[in-house]
Parts: sequence; C-alpha cells; structure tokens
Amino acid sequence: MPVTKTTIDSTNGIDQYTLINSTKTLSVMVLNYGGTLTHILVPDKNGAIRDVTVGFDNYEAYKHPDNPFFGALIGRYANRIGEGKFTVDGKEYRLALNNGPNALHGGLEGFDKKKWSVTILSEEPASIQLDLVSPDGDQGYPGELKTTVTYTVTDNNALEITYKAVTDKDTVVNLTNHNYFNLAGVSQNPNILNTQITMTDEVKGFLELDDNALPTGKNLSWSDAPQMNFTGDKAGTTIGARFDELKSTNGYDHPYVIHKDYVINTSDLPLRKSVIAYAPETGIQMEFATTEPAFQFYTGNFIKSGVFTGKKSQDGVAYGQHGGFCLESSRNPDAPNKPDWRSSALLKKGNTYGSKTVFTFGVRP
Repeated sequence: MPVTKTTIDSTNGIDQYTLINSTKTLSVMVLNYGGTLTHILVPDKNGAIRDVTVGFDNYEAYKHPDNPFFGALIGRYANRIGEGKFTVDGKEYRLALNNGPNALHGGLEGFDKKKWSVTILSEEPASIQLDLVSPDGDQGYPGELKTTVTYTVTDNNALEITYKAVTDKDTVVNLTNHNYFNLAGVSQNPNILNTQITMTDEVKGFLELDDNALPTGKNLSWSDAPQMNFTGDKAGTTIGARFDELKSTNGYDHPYVIHKDYVINTSDLPLRKSVIAYAPETGIQMEFATTEPAFQFYTGNFIKSGVFTGKKSQDGVAYGQHGGFCLESSRNPDAPNKPDWRSSALLKKGNTYGSKTVFTFGVRP
C-alpha cells in the first residue's frame, strides 16, 4: 500500500503514516504529533537505502524540551517576532518570549506540539492531509485559525508540501516545516559540514540581522558578506568551509531572499528552484523549490551534543552540533512589524494564506 497508518501510542492517539511512491525510491514517514517528518528514505549512489532526516524512532523523544523542532510543522508564526509583540487592527498582542527578547516558532506550545487530524487523500500519488484548529487566543495570537497541510510523495522522488490557512479574525501567520536534512545519512557522516550547497540565480541575497537575529529591514547583496554566497563561482561550496567567518552564530542561521511579492497567498506564484544540496559521501542530491519569498538556511548550530541518539536506520549514531541543515521556506522573520513586508504575514478574515514547497531527491553518479 502506498499509504499506511501505524498506531504508535493508542492511549494518546499517536499515529504514524508512511507514504511510498510507486517506484519505491522515496518513502516518507509522518507523525500526527506536530505533523512531524520522522524518516525520509532514499537510495544512495550504490543503491543502499539511506535515512536523510534527523529524528527519532520513539515519538516520546520529540517531546523532549531540548528537541530543536526536528521535522515539525511550525506555526502560528515561524521564525522570530521581535519583542514578542505585534499590532493587528490597532490592538497590540503580546506573545511569550522563548528566544531571548523574541517570540520564536509560534510560542511555548506551537503547532509542533499539537496533535493534527489526518486524512488519506490518495494512494497514487501517496498523499495525506493534516488539519489543525487553533482557537482564538492560542499562544497569544488573535482569531481562530484553521490550518491544512498536505504531504505528497511523487514518482519523480519529490516530497511536496502545501500550506493553507483561514481565520475568523485578522491575524498573523507564517507556516513552515523544520526538517533537518543529513544527505550523508548520519551514519556515514554525523555532521553536514562536508555537504555542498549551490544556490541558483533565484536567490537574490539575504537579510541584514541585528544582534538579536532580527532583520533590520535591509536587503544585502553578496558583496556585503561574501561568506553568505553560494551562487556563481561559489556554487558547490561546502557548508563548513567558511564557518570561521560566522563565529557569532557558529554557522548559518540566516534568511535568504528569493522574491519580493509580499502577498498572503503565494500558491499561485511559480515554484522557484533555489537550492541544490549534495553529499559526496552518498551521492544523494536534493533540490529545494518554493513559492515563498524567503527561506531560513540553518545549519544545526544549537543542536545539543550528548542529548539525542539517532534512529536504527542511522545505526544509532548520536546527534550533535551541525547534525543537520534546514531550508525553512517562509515569509520574512518579524514581517508583522516591518511595513514593507507586513502584507505577506497579515491574514485577514475572508482571505486565504497559502504556499507550496518541494524537495526533490536524486543521486549523482
């Protein structure tokens, strides 16, 4: 069966769904807890199956307080909101501060810690729909928000993720998935420093950040900080090659700019292939495309070493700093507080938030 359901914890209603394409060259496992991607299985250059996502076999581990959002759906607002406050319709709303002076990834109990309702949409392609109703006032956000996310596995070895949300009161929204990839399969290399990154011409630059990791509102070019550039003659640079120039963040944790169409529903915009990642250890390549205006490139700088042990599919290798990298498609961080970006994050009653992101896997000979 291309889509199967396995009950993990009957007492708490925790289920895992496995989606397999018809060629059996891509298999994805998803928990209804947090909408979490737990396994992504693909063949390497020798035909061996590799699990290229960081996560756990035991769902209870995802509830660990130090879990850095492995594989989870993030909402209501992914990334940071400065000082944990924003204004909608003239009223100021305040959120819990869980990242220094910022509100991060939806709050203390964001979408990553919710149990989602799941519906099997189709067997070919293998596709499931996840639904969540977030009540008015949840984590401090206004309006009842109804969110729908679909995961689809296609025969061209793509994992397609679509996001949709509606509200009964004006609110702010920014949805993403926080999967950590290790294309070497962890057991071959427990860090991603040797993974090669190429950014296409669709990536126009990056956002300047202040000392609290919040955008200042200024767009920067590669000449402003050459160590941020993975385009042109810097294509294929390994992730760890320039870490000595990123000492303040211990790696990459930066929002990159794709386009400036700051609309609430990007679903009708073209998919833009923005990043190609490649692990020479396994020959596995992944392409990242999205309709979103930006993505956060994060290299697992704050994964705590000695806390988490990997899955059986990864030989139980321990996770640690730089154990995986993330490509978090999104609206700009702190967009509700930036006049030029606010339209991309302000969801009004009667309108629909939407976006699409695709990860496509393959091998190089």
